[in-house]
Amino acid sequence: MLSVVYANDSILLLPEPTGPYGVGTANIGLKDTSRTQLRDTKERRWMATVFYPTRKTNATSPYMFGTLIDGTIYGVKILGHSIPDTPIIQSRKLPIILAFPGRGGERQGETILYEALASHGYIVITMDQPYVANFVKFPAGEKITLTFKDLWYLRHDRDYRYQYDDEVIASAIKDIDFTLENLHLFGKLSDSFDTNKIILLGHSIGGNITHIKGFKDKRIKAIVDIDSKITEREVFGHIGVPPPNPDKKPVLFIRGMMQYQEDVGDQLIKIPNSTVWSPLVQHSAFSDRAYISKKIPNYGMGFWQAFYNWFAQQGPYFSDIDTDLGNYSVDEWFKIYPEYIIKWLDKVIYQKQQ
Repeated sequence: MLSVVYANDSILLLPEPTGPYGVGTANIGLKDTSRTQLRDTKERRWMATVFYPTRKTNATSPYMFGTLIDGTIYGVKILGHSIPDTPIIQSRKLPIILAFPGRGGERQGETILYEALASHGYIVITMDQPYVANFVKFPAGEKITLTFKDLWYLRHDRDYRYQYDDEVIASAIKDIDFTLENLHLFGKLSDSFDTNKIILLGHSIGGNITHIKGFKDKRIKAIVDIDSKITEREVFGHIGVPPPNPDKKPVLFIRGMMQYQEDVGDQLIKIPNSTVWSPLVQHSAFSDRAYISKKIPNYGMGFWQAFYNWFAQQGPYFSDIDTDLGNYSVDEWFKIYPEYIIKWLDKVIYQKQQ
């Protein structure tokens, strides 16, 4: 595996998944004609990417296919291990993980984690929300970015941000319902879905989505909340400390050092069947940007570069903010972090002893 990319290098390889399977991937467009988008009157549609187990190979493919041009960031071609449209293993039904990025994040922004999960026998369906993700590209070429109004007020008006987050959560919950009720839209991949083992996983506001929806929906069997915004403030569905988990579903709360509060953590531990892990890393350490920012010198967009990128709809916004890994090396962290989640899921889904 390549380590650090210097000026005369041109390729960066993501960490190799550690499971017994290879990884396939597919982009799927979803459309709910009964609703409209968050910020326009067109029918609700969004993009999903599926990461799934395949036969083990040594093949690689460009990062964020369908979103980036040839997987290139800052002149460096990034390669992952998920191969587009390769056949899924069909020896048994496989658990489904519905995954949600944080506000502004794109659905493939946690590819390292998703490839690791797929290599261990999980199917990950990760979804963008148009006007929430910083960049969504549809197969026909249409692109959707954040509106200027949202860009401005999300940074400068706390009450506006709270209301926006409530809308995002409500919309995502409807996306979950639509997806679970229309799994046939994933074609032959759906033949391998184990609908009795559905897991919700999310980072930041994606974590809020997972516990708000997960605790109330009996179809959901386990919840992974990665550094969600948990405060004492009550808004939609109680975005503060989550409700008391009436069905005692297994729930994993992962808390980074920037948002973790001891009193909140104590309350999370009291939630039935909860596990709380608090590694000393910052909020964005759980995304690929933390890996890439350590591997590509001078990674991260300045204001004018980011503004142009948004205005011209050139692609995702890349930032190195909040990517500190504390005492972990980058290679160590991106081994420990996925393995912790996989071991926890294996325990609660398959009752594997650690």
